Amino acid sequence: MRAQWDVIVVGAGPGGSTAAARLAQAGVDVLLVDKERFPREKPCSDIYGPFGARTYEELGVYERLLEAGYVYPGVLLSSPDYTAIYGANGKGLTCPRRVGDNILKENASRLGAEVWEEFWVHDLVVKDGQVRGVRAKYQGEFRDYRCDVVIGADGSHSWVAKRLGLFVDDYDQVYLAGRAYWRGCSPPLRDVEVHYDPSFNPGFVCLSPHPGYDDVVNMGVGIQMSQYGRLSLNAEEMVEKFVAESPHGEKMRGAERVSDWTGWRVPSAGQIGKNYAAGAVLVGDAGNFVEPFILEGVASAVRSANYAARAVLAALEERDFSEDSLSRYGEKWEKKMGPQLRALQGMAVTAADADALNGLFGGLKDDPEAVSRVFGE
Repeated sequence: MRAQWDVIVVGAGPGGSTAAARLAQAGVDVLLVDKERFPREKPCSDIYGPFGARTYEELGVYERLLEAGYVYPGVLLSSPDYTAIYGANGKGLTCPRRVGDNILKENASRLGAEVWEEFWVHDLVVKDGQVRGVRAKYQGEFRDYRCDVVIGADGSHSWVAKRLGLFVDDYDQVYLAGRAYWRGCSPPLRDVEVHYDPSFNPGFVCLSPHPGYDDVVNMGVGIQMSQYGRLSLNAEEMVEKFVAESPHGEKMRGAERVSDWTGWRVPSAGQIGKNYAAGAVLVGDAGNFVEPFILEGVASAVRSANYAARAVLAALEERDFSEDSLSRYGEKWEKKMGPQLRALQGMAVTAADADALNGLFGGLKDDPEAVSRVFGE
């Protein structure tokens, strides 16, 4: 069994699959691994946002995602006093993550990445202060797998981030999220909707349509962990209150829940910091690349993977895998993604004050260009 590659990517979600695809496309010998066997369920709002669409096109996979998913017309957002703003969508789509993530993983393989599933990474191989591979259990055997660079794309509980000492857990910036699927929305949902409803302040409800999957609706919630313990209702009870009392929940009153509730930890970019080290970089949720305020993580994972792949390609060319060399990754994502992430973080902070959020939405309602800049392409 092989034990040496140029790059090992840990985690085959959108960020990891994108990084592996980019590198394989450039001729890099890359191994993409995941602890699960695909297709697998992934709790999420199922939104592959428009900021990732160009990458999907460049990697030759957008048409396949289109076949499996649904391009929603736009995003409707509302504040606690029900002020609504709307942003038109270009190429963003919804697709169940068990389907869409598998398409992206298979595309990485098509482009030349070697893919191993049910591969459990439990530690990093470190020599002279530099990451040089991973320690993992695969096919019943514990062993070391070596490489020049490890890309950690292993999600919100990232082992790679923890082993690098870069795992952050600020409860003011980490959200409790949950979702379930519902059938029977009336009228049928077509836009993505995000509601900062009074039932959830300072959290929100997100509704995502899946017309091609028996017209089910993904209804999810996001609530700051630091606030959740102070609330009198749990997340499921708040959803029930939203459906029963909110004008935006009325369409769900006759709907039937057709899946279990699933929950997960969402680390927003409000706590983003250093996400590279000698011989390693972090992308996606592992690097806290989740958009604050709306908690959209797929497109941010894809974008961060693009910048990571570029930095890794430069390091491979120079044969320099030092922290200083890979710091180019941090410089690039900060320049390209930082302004939008900071704008959304400002909105997330504002969301803790219902009156301030109402005022913000009142201003955005009269500035459609600002809405497009934040939520469009």
